[in-house]
Formats: sequence, C-alpha cells, structure tokens
Amino acid sequence: MKVTRAECLAWRKIDQETVVIHLAERKMFGLNDIGGRMWEALSAPTTLERLEAIVVEGGLEGANVIDAVERFIVDLAEEGLVMSDEPLEGRGDDAEVVDFMAPGVSGRVPRIEWREEIRQFAGQCHFLSGQSHQCNQHPGGS
Repeated sequence: MKVTRAECLAWRKIDQETVVIHLAERKMFGLNDIGGRMWEALSAPTTLERLEAIVVEGGLEGANVIDAVERFIVDLAEEGLVMSDEPLEGRGDDAEVVDFMAPGVSGRVPRIEWREEIRQFAGQCHFLSGQSHQCNQHPGGS
C-alpha cells in the first residue's frame, strides 16, 4: 500500500508543529512533530513501512509503531488529507489504543493535535504556496 497527500492542501511547518489547511473543506489541522515528519514523507507515494521507520526514528517501539501509523493514516484519510492506492477501511479499527499520555510516549505517537474550521478566506487557493497546482478555485466553490 502507498499513501500520499490529497489535492488542494496548503501546509507550513511552524516550530515543532505542521499546520495543514484543507482549502476545499475550509479546515485547518495541527500535526505534532512526528506527524509532521510523516507529512513530509507523504510528498510522494510512500509505503506504510517507510512511515513506520519514521516513527521508530522518533523513538516509539514495538507493536505500537504499526498501530500508531495505521491509526494516524486513517485519521488523515477521514479528514480528506491523504489518498491511498488501496482501501483504508478497517485499518486501525483493531489497533490497540496507544496511551498518548503515558510518560515518554505522547510526543512519539503521530497525531492530529487540533482541528479548526476556517470561517473566512481572503483569496483564492492558487495564491497559497504548498498546494496542488490543480486547486484553482476559491475554497467553498464561490
């Protein structure tokens, strides 16, 4: 399976956080540091194994790695932020719940830290850097 970023997105790394804007859906998302590193890898079709290696580099170990990656990719897909060459349905459903608050674990688990609806846009999405060239309409269809 290979996963890549969806179309019509803009993003920026700000300190340890990656902020992703879904221009068509008018939503913003904040990814934690390890989620941001995975986001960078998703600039081209990427295997789950490569994403798992990024999480291992970040310090998470054992069976939690596969569970954390699958759960994160499913979360991104549900928000319309990634696409896959195979169905993602069912992935992450049976994954053990990783204790995000366990000492030394929370910063090593990729996740969407926050979500926010954008109430107003000032311009067209093709003026924003970091998004697809195919996004050439004003978000929201207006």
